[in-house]
Amino acid sequence: MSISLDTAKKLNWLWKDENKIAWIETFIKIADKDGNIVPFILTDEQRKLVENLAHQNIISKSRQLGISVVTVALSIRACVVNPNTNCVLISHNQSSTNAVFDKLKQQFYSLPDWVRPKLIQNNRQALTFENGSSIVCMTAGNKDCGRGSTYSGGIVHLSEFAFWKDQQRQLKSIMQAVTSSSTVIIESTSNGYNEYSNLFLQARNGENAFKPFFFNWINGRSLFKSQYDESVKLYKAQHGGKMLTEDEYDEEEKALAKLGMTPEQAVWRRDKISISGLDAFHVEYPSTPEESFLATGSSVFDNNKVIKLQQALTSQKISPLKVDKIVGLPQILRPYVQNKSLDIYKVPRVGMKYYIGVDVSEGLGGKHDYSTMFVMDKDGEQVAEFHNNKVQPYLYADICNAVGRFYNKALLCVEKASGGHSVIERLRYEHKYMNMVKYKTYDEYNRAIWKVGFDTTQKSKNIAVNDAREWFDKSMVRIMSNNLLEEMKTFVAEENGSFNAVVGCHDDLVSAFWLCIQGMKSGFWYPF
Repeated sequence: MSISLDTAKKLNWLWKDENKIAWIETFIKIADKDGNIVPFILTDEQRKLVENLAHQNIISKSRQLGISVVTVALSIRACVVNPNTNCVLISHNQSSTNAVFDKLKQQFYSLPDWVRPKLIQNNRQALTFENGSSIVCMTAGNKDCGRGSTYSGGIVHLSEFAFWKDQQRQLKSIMQAVTSSSTVIIESTSNGYNEYSNLFLQARNGENAFKPFFFNWINGRSLFKSQYDESVKLYKAQHGGKMLTEDEYDEEEKALAKLGMTPEQAVWRRDKISISGLDAFHVEYPSTPEESFLATGSSVFDNNKVIKLQQALTSQKISPLKVDKIVGLPQILRPYVQNKSLDIYKVPRVGMKYYIGVDVSEGLGGKHDYSTMFVMDKDGEQVAEFHNNKVQPYLYADICNAVGRFYNKALLCVEKASGGHSVIERLRYEHKYMNMVKYKTYDEYNRAIWKVGFDTTQKSKNIAVNDAREWFDKSMVRIMSNNLLEEMKTFVAEENGSFNAVVGCHDDLVSAFWLCIQGMKSGFWYPF
C-alpha cells in the first residue's frame, strides 16, 4: 500500500511512545454504554492515567471509570507498535477475565486491517501475533501467576487486586517476572484494609516504588450522565418539578460540592445511598482514598464522625497560631512552631489545668515513628500538639519540659516504651519536673513501689484505647488537629485483639491522645 509523505510523517508521529493517546483515539473503537461501536475518546481520568504512567503504578478508584478498558487499549497498542512484547491482564475471578477478553477481542478487531497484526493464536483467552507479541488474560487463583513467565515491554494489569487471594504472594511472583521495560498497573476498588490498601497508602507516603493514582466518582461524571438524568427526572417528579439546590445540601454534600459535585450528582448520590447505605457508597464511590477503606468494621474510631470533624475544621478555618501571636513562648520552642512540629491552638490560661500525653520515638527520621504530644485542658479541649521524628530522646525531654511548664506545669503522661525511659529520667532528675503520672508495683516483700510513666501492656493499652474511643464517641473532647483525625482513620483493631495503624500509616498522635486521656483519668496532680 503506497502512502503519501504527509501520511508517513503522521504515522511516524503516532508510533512514538509520547503519542499513545492519539494512537488509541485514531485506531481503536469501543462499545459505548448503549452497545454502539464508537471511536475510543479517552475520558479525563483515562487521559491523566496514560499521560502519567510510570514503571510501577497503583490506582484507587471509584467503580466504572473505564480503567480496564484503557489498559486493554494500551496493551493492544504496545503489541502492535513494539514486536516481541508480552502483556498480561489478570482479573480476580473467571467472569471478570471473560469480560476483559471480550473487550480485548472487540478492540483488536476494531483496528484497521492494515494496522491489525496477523493472529497466530486466538484461544484459551490469549492472542498471539505474528510479530512475536502476545496478550494473555488470566484469573488470579491459587497458582502463582508469574511462575515460569517473563513479561517484557508491555502492560501488566492486576485488576481488582483488593479481592485477590494471597495478594502478597501473587504480587511477589508477578514482580519477579516483570522486566524494567514493562508497565505494571495495580488497580482496584477497595475491600477493607489488606495488602492492596497497604501498598496504596505506602505509595502515597512515598514509602515504596509504586506511583499512586486516585480517581473519585465526582470527576468521572461523563460516564454516568444517563444515570444522572434518570435521578434528576425522578427527583423532580417527587418534588413538584423543582431541582435540588446547594442551599439544601447537608454538611457532607457541602464538602463534596467543594470537590466539584454538581446538584445532578448530589441527587444521583442520594438515590444510591437510599438503596445501599452510606458506608457502601463510600466503598463503591469514594471521594478520598481513605473513605473507600472505611467499611471494614475494624476501624477503632467512627470514621463518619472523623470525616465530619475534618469538614468542620475546614469550614471553621481552624489553624495553629503564628509564632508572633504566642505570648510567653519559651525560646527553645520557637523553632518547632516555625517548622510546624509544634502546633499551638490556644495559649495557656491562668489557673487552668492542662494534661499532656507523651509518646516517644528514637528520633531516627525517615519512615520511622514520631515523638508526639497531645495537650488538652481540663475541659477536654485540645490546645496544642507536637509531631516530629527527628528529635533525639534527650532533646525531646527538654521540649516536653518546656511545653509542660508553658502550660501551667501540666500533668505529663509519658509512655515508658522506646525512648520513654530516657525522657522520664531527664524530666525527673535534670529538670526536676514532678507533675507526671505514676503507677504502682509491688516488690518481693509485697511493698508498694510507685514508678513514673505509663507502663504499656496489651491489657493497659486496650483499656486506654477503649477509653479514648468512648471519649471520642461521646464528644467529650474537642480535637483541633487534622493530623490526628487522619491517623484515626487508619487506626484499626487487629484479629488478635491488638490496636495498631494499618501498614504504611502511623498512630503516634493517636497514642499521645489516649495517653493524655489516661493522665486526665488518673486523678494525679503533683504541684511543684
